[in-house]
Amino acid sequence: MKKVVVTLGLVAISLFGNEHSVAEHVSMSDTDFIPRLINFVVFVGILWYLLADKVKNFYADRSKSIADSFNEVENKLKESKQQKEVLKAQVEEAHKKADEIVKDAKKEAELLKTRIIENAKNEMETLNKQLNDYKSYEENKMKKEVVEVYLNNLVKDIHLSSEEVANIVTKKVG
Repeated sequence: MKKVVVTLGLVAISLFGNEHSVAEHVSMSDTDFIPRLINFVVFVGILWYLLADKVKNFYADRSKSIADSFNEVENKLKESKQQKEVLKAQVEEAHKKADEIVKDAKKEAELLKTRIIENAKNEMETLNKQLNDYKSYEENKMKKEVVEVYLNNLVKDIHLSSEEVANIVTKKVG
């Protein structure tokens, strides 16, 4: 593209830069095109001689910096992928640990449930035993009271002296 613009510019300068009108017929012998062309070639040659190494170095440095940037981006991408894999492994490990924790919690809950049920059964048995003991105690107490009331009523009707009662008790005991 630059070559086309430069060429068109040179042609325009050569056509419009002379003293003749555009409408007139222009011949190559009437223009100074050849000396200008030689000057231009010499000018480009001098520019090439002076700037070629600098331009080459500039483009080489630019290419190198682009390649370095590309390599740096690739390295960062590799590091990111490695980090992603490490993080995936950590997430997977965390999921495994979470599953283990949930399993352990379920087992512990089941054990607690079993313990609570066993404790409740034991407590129920203890309460039933205490109830039965209390019932038998109250029955014995009532029997004693009934016997005492009966004996008191019987003793009231019999009118025994205390010596006679002592004799009867000693005969029964002995």
